[in-house]
Amino acid sequence: MNISTLDTAIVTGLSDFLAGNGAGNRLFRLLVYNVGENPLLRGFPVFFPLLLLWFGNDSTERRSRILTGLLATCVAVGISVATQYLFHVHTRPVLDPALTLHMATQTWDHNSSFPSDTAMLYFALSTTIFLLNKRMGIAVLLWSLLSAGLCRVALGWHYPSDILGSLVIAPAVVLLFDNPAFIRGKIEMLLESSQNRLNIISAMLMLFIAEAYNLFPGLRSMVETIVKVIRKNFDLPGQ
Repeated sequence: MNISTLDTAIVTGLSDFLAGNGAGNRLFRLLVYNVGENPLLRGFPVFFPLLLLWFGNDSTERRSRILTGLLATCVAVGISVATQYLFHVHTRPVLDPALTLHMATQTWDHNSSFPSDTAMLYFALSTTIFLLNKRMGIAVLLWSLLSAGLCRVALGWHYPSDILGSLVIAPAVVLLFDNPAFIRGKIEMLLESSQNRLNIISAMLMLFIAEAYNLFPGLRSMVETIVKVIRKNFDLPGQ
């Protein structure tokens, strides 16, 4: 069984289970949809620990690692969005006419779903938290696997391989940026020289949280614009 066949079997199996008429199925369907799609329910267990780590200690090293992780998260999500627009790995399950899925569809402006940008965001933040607090990081990662992973596969938004791709790429980007000789060292020096402007940095953190809660609409728009320019100038396929 190849990965494509396994992807399809898992997605259709979960969809068929959610489509059952029993009371248990209806309750489970409601839970899956809300955990997978409600930004507050899905995001609170991830963003709250991140803010606790930021405000709970004024360590320059800790805050520099958080800022580094957030920068890496933006890059990882940008990679995910660009990959979806530039390369067609496979059609999003809910948009594939060859599959019969039972969850309601929503409007998409592109068909490709690899890798998952939602999972990319959550796995990158989970890795950032793990680097600061291992127990908290593991708990957040498990929640991310459930909410941004399993639930969104069950809803037909993604294949398991989309989630797996994000699980590989996101931590790799965060770990690369966390290298003191690469990005983190520069951010730490910047923080040390900006102690009297931490209110500005904290305000920027709040803006990041606001953007991230809604899956970076501003960042996505910029990446989409860049992709369109690339396509126009290099004659690449796509919209």
